[in-house]
Amino acid sequence: MDHAATRQHPRLPLRMPVFCESPAVSVYRTVGLTQNVSRDGLLLEVPQPLAAGTSINLLLLTGDRNARAEAVVVWKAEDPPSRMGLKFTALTGGDLATWERLLVLQAGPTPRASVRLPIALEVACRIPPDMRVTGQAENISEGGLQLAVGQGLSPRTLLTVEIPPWFTLPAVEAEMEVVWNRSAPTLESVLHGLRFCSDDIGKELFLIGALLRQLVDSDEATPEGEGEQPLTEP
Repeated sequence: MDHAATRQHPRLPLRMPVFCESPAVSVYRTVGLTQNVSRDGLLLEVPQPLAAGTSINLLLLTGDRNARAEAVVVWKAEDPPSRMGLKFTALTGGDLATWERLLVLQAGPTPRASVRLPIALEVACRIPPDMRVTGQAENISEGGLQLAVGQGLSPRTLLTVEIPPWFTLPAVEAEMEVVWNRSAPTLESVLHGLRFCSDDIGKELFLIGALLRQLVDSDEATPEGEGEQPLTEP
């Protein structure tokens, strides 16, 4: 099927985490990353795609605010990376406004390659051969994270970043490299930009672990907007 021929709205490239669960498949809970987004849906990479026609609930991690939506699977592909095309069936009020702000940014002159999500997590860093430092992760994206530590680490330094166990969640870690550093204006620490060294399962588990901790810890509930607006005109 030529999906491009049936599109009503432009697809905008963006890597953004999405939490998924399906009322039709009770055991289905996963995290995916978008390949592209649009006003009426998105293309999502997931470990296991659902069959076409399956309903799915989404938590869209757009950055400074989250949005909730209901969708249906239009098509799926299981060749790596597994993915599914989703069409929104319910996206209204404040959730719709949040989504449309994201689309305006992505359609503008300075679109983002991936969403940077604010977090506040204590992490430990191991630097060969035997150096250990602690710090705080301040935001995370598919490409890496921003880290504040009490000393400057030189660009190209390789390190292992570990998030400790938390309630029922196990520790997660990933290999990273320092890309840049600069003094934090309001902190007695140095900010560092780190990038993931590989795209393997360790990176995926690190992202999921960090996002789950932040999501549960903040217990964020997106307020409903007044005068809800339907996704499509009748």
